[in-house]
Amino acid sequence: MMRRLLPGLLASVLMLAMGCKEADGSSGGTAGVALYAYDSATSSVFVWTDLGTLYDSTSSTAAPSKTITSSVFSSKIASLAWGGLCFDRQNGYLYLVSDTGNIVRVSNIRSQSGTVASSDVVSFSLASTGRLSNSTFGQASLDIQSGNLYITESGSSGTQIWVVSNASSQAQSATISLTPLAVNGDTGGTGVAAGSGSVYAFMLSGDTVGSLTTYSGPRLRKGTASGFTDANTIIGGSTLLAAHGSLALDTGNGYLFVARHNVDAGATTAPVLVFTTGMFGQAHDQAPTATLGSAADQPDLRVIAHAGTKDWLAGLKGNGATAYGTIHLWKSPMGGTAAKAIAVTPATSLFKGVAVDGNAS
Repeated sequence: MMRRLLPGLLASVLMLAMGCKEADGSSGGTAGVALYAYDSATSSVFVWTDLGTLYDSTSSTAAPSKTITSSVFSSKIASLAWGGLCFDRQNGYLYLVSDTGNIVRVSNIRSQSGTVASSDVVSFSLASTGRLSNSTFGQASLDIQSGNLYITESGSSGTQIWVVSNASSQAQSATISLTPLAVNGDTGGTGVAAGSGSVYAFMLSGDTVGSLTTYSGPRLRKGTASGFTDANTIIGGSTLLAAHGSLALDTGNGYLFVARHNVDAGATTAPVLVFTTGMFGQAHDQAPTATLGSAADQPDLRVIAHAGTKDWLAGLKGNGATAYGTIHLWKSPMGGTAAKAIAVTPATSLFKGVAVDGNAS
């Protein structure tokens, strides 16, 4: 009897140990995921409610499943920041951040279609006091564990990340005082990703890092809402880091994806660099764990976003201040699947921000 029971018991233990891991190695598979992109041409949010269907389609062009509009979008988000769209999958909120520091929060986002009721749209802004000289705001990321919204700011006098505490409860027309997350001497911060209480940032340059051996140039930093340290920095020639450093965090598997704009960086290799979160705190000069994408197909990759606990990566391309209407999709990116380029209709669409909802169903 015991011999007959052991194989089944061992199989059950193995399944429990795997938890929610799927066969493709992701923490939550690829089903039940939606895609959101902000179209600057129409001041609208485009939504694809089933990312799997979009990816598996034989067509390389696609219209959104639905469109979400609000007069607040056009009045407050005249110009979306690069990467200025992020999702709160726990509360079902979508955040839009302009390059001038305005923030719009849309609630009940999964059920929205057409014009959003005024009760579901809240706008607030970052204070003018404490801003950097000649600055612009960039990528935004929300940590659902802490409720903090992080927004990059880069100017001629340096770079910093604004920490918006309790972002989900900020009131209409509120002004958010500066709570800076910064490292003195860093410049060119364009990327931020947050999750599980940690914050990851990309800085294009800054003071040297290291003691026995010093490194300069682009760097990735890991910290918390209270700050960064040089010890938790990845920097050096082996990293392949360069402009503009948009970030995406796979919280289920501990991967940090970094988009490199090959045209501006003068690079000719794969534009997506992959690091594990466990690499921080070890040696400074580390090569990526893996690279993704094609130098020929995504030479101008400007923004990336990950579903967090589902296995999807999305990207947008850009040239200088110009956005385009193409979305790149990687299904199970670490599994080796090629990116699919989706040309969105209408062809006049312009995207600077994309967000992926891993809890769509």
